[in-house]
Amino acid sequence: MLNKKIIVVLTLAFVITFGYGLILPSLSLYAVSLGASRSFIGVIVSIYALTQLLAQIPAGRFADRFGRKNFILIGCIGLACAAALNNFASEPTHFFMFQALAGASAGCIFPSLMATLSEAGKASVRGKLMGTFSTIFFLGMGLGPFVGGHVSTNYGFLASFNLWSLTAVLAGVVAALTFEGAPRKTAPHRIGSHGSPIVKKSMVQPGLVPTFLATLVVRARGGFCASFNNSILPLYVAVLFNATPKMIGSLMLVHALGLAFFNIPGGIVADRVGRKWPAIFGSLVATAGVFWYSFPNAFWTLLAAVGLAGAGSAFSSPALSALMADISSPERRAEAFGYILSSFHVGVIMGSTVFGMVADIIDLSGAVLAWGITSLCLTLVGLLIREGGPVAVEARLPQEAARGVAHS
Repeated sequence: MLNKKIIVVLTLAFVITFGYGLILPSLSLYAVSLGASRSFIGVIVSIYALTQLLAQIPAGRFADRFGRKNFILIGCIGLACAAALNNFASEPTHFFMFQALAGASAGCIFPSLMATLSEAGKASVRGKLMGTFSTIFFLGMGLGPFVGGHVSTNYGFLASFNLWSLTAVLAGVVAALTFEGAPRKTAPHRIGSHGSPIVKKSMVQPGLVPTFLATLVVRARGGFCASFNNSILPLYVAVLFNATPKMIGSLMLVHALGLAFFNIPGGIVADRVGRKWPAIFGSLVATAGVFWYSFPNAFWTLLAAVGLAGAGSAFSSPALSALMADISSPERRAEAFGYILSSFHVGVIMGSTVFGMVADIIDLSGAVLAWGITSLCLTLVGLLIREGGPVAVEARLPQEAARGVAHS
């Protein structure tokens, strides 16, 4: 399955996520030291996701036209600058601007990486490739804070930001040396009587727009899950079990392990039986874990429920990513991945707001139940997905499936 292009994409994904993870243990503390309030820290953290959301679709679209390598390099330069600028931060609003730049820069990178990966092997192994990508992603996000916490403790806050800048530079060098620069060559358009193109390649294959929309909705469920676990779950477990930060951290670790290690199995199953049912099954398993949140009789049962939710989300994710590659036009595949990445971030941004409001209006238990019902509804939208499995994909895209498509 592995070839040079796959190895490069996975390496870049790890380096970029590891780099951002380096600053997570110290970002809030550094901002507080310069006078940031708790509420403004929440704004600083959320702006990264918001600008990444806004950047991904246009970045994917332009990357398909002008070359994916170019947008990966733009993103790496932006990340390096955003990280280095923290050396000059003197007030909380500076963090807001630097995190906004970092989020937009990351939004330039990931649609191109995922589109390139989806085309680096046969269509019949796309699920496994996407599962491997997600595993690498979460390992980077897990190891980054671990290393960054030690760096900040021993050398100060700015050391972790400077190390983040260095990793972005390293990623840019790797991309510059290994990615091809030219965009994909597309078939010529038909020309009208005045010399202008009259045919535009559709991003989604004919008849599969409902599948495209359903895929976005089910992927947004994962964003809601991440948002809920980061914002409401710590408050919930503190009320139930008088939990310490160490206990809350163990919950997040169990969820992250589930996310990291069930992606590849989910991808393998999606390659063998098709994309639809693994995507729905994983989301239903995750939903069962969420409903289990409402009935913990001990802390260890909540640990199990959180782990189940993480494993289910991970099992579903590669099937959805592979399906997006299957149904999208190769000429506009980075743009399509911009949409699926953005759907996840829509869930992240909406989740904490919606369930926070429910917790204020009702209570924390009501927010947990509301999340379970929401998760189930979003999952059932997956029933609208229509696909014939990898065999049908390879029949529809014989050249791409036979040798993989290599482009920048």
